[in-house]
Amino acid sequence: MKISARDIQVFVAGALALLGTRALLQLPTYFFGPVHDAAWHDLLFYSLSAALDLLLGLAVFFGRRWAILLTQIWLWLTLALSIVTAVHAAVVSGTAKALRYHLLWTVSSDLVIFIALLLLIHLSRSQRFQVDRTPNTALEPTPTAP
Repeated sequence: MKISARDIQVFVAGALALLGTRALLQLPTYFFGPVHDAAWHDLLFYSLSAALDLLLGLAVFFGRRWAILLTQIWLWLTLALSIVTAVHAAVVSGTAKALRYHLLWTVSSDLVIFIALLLLIHLSRSQRFQVDRTPNTALEPTPTAP
């Protein structure tokens, strides 16, 4: 069975939709859980921005061409933001090893996901996975011809 570019894009769409749905489902816990006031704004921003993952995933799933480009831009931005967050967490936590390892573990797992999705999108746009859509010019009848 040959994997097509569309198969890869549907997989990426599912992964994005899962990330966005997870963030939206966690949103109510930020309103009712004991969260520090400054952290509450960050978590709310994270959930609302991750909801864009759900919208992009749905757009890619429904085959919108603009969604692939927008998804690449969004993944590059979130990858850069994750790297900045990881560096900031390492600097701020300083000697608190437990906090540093916890923050770096959660950020590094997101980094792996973003890198994998970017590579899959790049792979789906490569020539290897493009379907040859030339019309049938052969003189033989096709199975749908009368």
